Amino acid sequence: MKTSTYANFCERCGMPIHKLADFGSNLDGTVNTEYCHDCYVRGEFVDHGITLEERAERQLGS
Repeated sequence: MKTSTYANFCERCGMPIHKLADFGSNLDGTVNTEYCHDCYVRGEFVDHGITLEERAERQLGS
């Protein structure tokens, strides 16, 4: 993780992470600084088996 909150990006989808609530969460509830809340929740990746492009389409469509 970079020291500036403006320089953090999700390692999976590339989403900019600007605030604490944007980070994912580990199984024990702690903040995961590598992934965003859309990709990583409670220690697991969300949307297993879809591509990054499919994920982007879902986010744009909602």
